[in-house]
Amino acid sequence: MVVPFQGYEIAVGLVSIMIAVSGMILGIGIAVGDRRLKEIGRDELYQSIINGVLVGALFAALVPGGIVNNLVNSLAPSSVQCSGVMSANYAICFASNFLTGLIPVSIGGHLYPTLMDSTLGLLVPAAAIYGTVSFIASIKVTAVFVSFGFGTLLQPVVSMLGYVIEALSFTLASLEIQGVLLYFVAATSLTALLPIGLILRSFYFTRRLGGTIIAITIALFVVFPLTYVMDAQLVSAYSAGTSGIGSISSTANSLKESVGGSLMSANVPANVLAGISSGITSFVSMVEGDLSGIMNVVAMVVVEAFFLPLFSIMLTIVSAREIARILGSELSFGKFDMF
Repeated sequence: MVVPFQGYEIAVGLVSIMIAVSGMILGIGIAVGDRRLKEIGRDELYQSIINGVLVGALFAALVPGGIVNNLVNSLAPSSVQCSGVMSANYAICFASNFLTGLIPVSIGGHLYPTLMDSTLGLLVPAAAIYGTVSFIASIKVTAVFVSFGFGTLLQPVVSMLGYVIEALSFTLASLEIQGVLLYFVAATSLTALLPIGLILRSFYFTRRLGGTIIAITIALFVVFPLTYVMDAQLVSAYSAGTSGIGSISSTANSLKESVGGSLMSANVPANVLAGISSGITSFVSMVEGDLSGIMNVVAMVVVEAFFLPLFSIMLTIVSAREIARILGSELSFGKFDMF
């Protein structure tokens, strides 16, 4: 016999035992004419039969090749290849690659950069530009009897780059956390959470807890990854390139070399200083124009990494709560119950 998931045989055995036990209680109640024993035996027999149907239904639905599993796989893009625990659920596989992969994913027949790739594609050059511009801003020069620095001219650029780097750093951390969460869901849903839920639901005192765990498992394994597929399809049309930051980086390096070459002497002539100041002013104007577009790209990446996952969590919470009600349990998330 092929075991569909760990704990399946235990769940089937417990259901069989509980059917036998509840049947015995019902039989004793009928034999002695005890109404309470008959009610207890009848209720437990019904619940045991429901548990048996539930075990079979979840096996037919969630395991590889099951009805729900096939439906989830058909809704998720299948172009991404996964191995190990990720291979059982294409939606989790796609979501993980879309969040933390470095190879573009296919959505609707078109290739789009992953969020990790987009974030790194912005963060690495932004950090390099920040270092270059900060170096130029820290230079102090002397023209005749006057000392002069470029910090005031470059401060707006330094501030904007600082905001970009900070936002992208938090985005990178968020993507890593979500990737770990998806891996946890893929690794434990069918191997730990679902068997534990089925086992706990077989007993009277832990029935509600078992139903709650089953509901959470179904929501995490089915609804949660599908929301990422929906999010990716929603934002794919708004994906933008990040080529503008490359031109800023090359211009900043050129300006650094120009400034460094012109400031080799201790005293800089006023005309040279005026030329450098003019070049920096032109650079600031160019960067401020290009950074406005880059900030739009950063804003989109932040939305995809923070706000859309929050929406996914809300949908998962609502789904888990409604599934728990169907299973006869009550699932409360405190303040999240407003959803």
